Amino acid sequence: MARWLLLATLLLGLSACSLGRPLEYHSDREIPPGPGLVTGERGALTLETRPSH
Repeated sequence: MARWLLLATLLLGLSACSLGRPLEYHSDREIPPGPGLVTGERGALTLETRPSH
């Protein structure tokens, strides 16, 4: 009985791993795309000057 319970648990565990979505890996050493704290909507730091009148 204990063997069947162990076998069922192992099979359930293996099948649960195959049901999930693939993980999109992002390295913590790379900058993720998109806006950040100081980058604005374009995703890049932009310095703009106002024309003098």
